[in-house]
Parts: sequence; structure tokens; C-alpha cells
Amino acid sequence: ETVNLSVPRGSETVQIAQVDSRYLVGATNWVGVDVPSHCTAAGKVLLAYHALQLPAGDLERRTAHSAVDRAYLDHLLVEVRRRGWAASLDELEIGLAAVAAPVRAADGTVVAAVAVSGPTARINDRGITALGDLLTTEARALSARLGHHPPKEGTTP
Repeated sequence: ETVNLSVPRGSETVQIAQVDSRYLVGATNWVGVDVPSHCTAAGKVLLAYHALQLPAGDLERRTAHSAVDRAYLDHLLVEVRRRGWAASLDELEIGLAAVAAPVRAADGTVVAAVAVSGPTARINDRGITALGDLLTTEARALSARLGHHPPKEGTTP
């Protein structure tokens, strides 16, 4: 599938690097494109870990599945922090799905999100948890390359 590295810019999420899918049906090139954070997996990660804030006012409804109710979105962000990854199914565009996990700097601050995206025919409810867990493991490895080493369980930081 397509892999993107995203960072916060203002109240939106922008993709700064992309590796394209080997499939003919896949995501387009998103590098440099700003997207509403509440409609994307990467944006939800950045929102959940306070790397960016939502804009004031109404949230843009890109599809009927876009989370535009702030209370509901807050609930989703709690789930992102609990699981360690975010998902977006048909929220930015019908037929597009993504899973994202946080990338941390040495001090533990979330500075980016790495996301895997593709069509809902391949990324869907059936395998999304396994993909989220795999992506979280890979994002932790990337974070380690940036100097982030979380304390081991049972130890104090």
C-alpha cells in the first residue's frame, strides 16, 4: 500500500514524503497537500497527541463518514491514545482507508505520523487492527532512530 510521512502545519496535516503502492488501484501522490486533520488517520494521530489543534468553527464534512461532531471526535482521539494508532475509513474520500501511528522525537513529543493508505477493498475492518499494530511497531522503530527510547515497563522514567 502507499506509505506517507505527515507533519502538522497550522491546523491541517501535510504529507512530506511518500512511498507509492505497487498496486494499480491506490492512493494518489499526497506530498505537499494539506488535508483536514479530523478526516485522516495521520491527522487524528497528530490531534490525539496534541501536535496540532483543530480550527475554530465547524469541521469540514468531506464525506458522510467524516467525524464532524467535536464530542465524538474527542472520543475517537481517546481511542487513538489507548490503541496507539488511528484509522480513517471513507472519511476523506469514499473508498479510501488509512491507518497511522505516531512518530516521536527524543523527548517523546509526537512530531509526525506515518500512515499506510489504500482502497477500502484492501484496508478495512477485517485486518485493520493487525495493520495498526504492525504500523505502531514500525513507528516505534522510526522514533528510536530519532532518539526516542521509552522507559521499559515497570521502571520509572
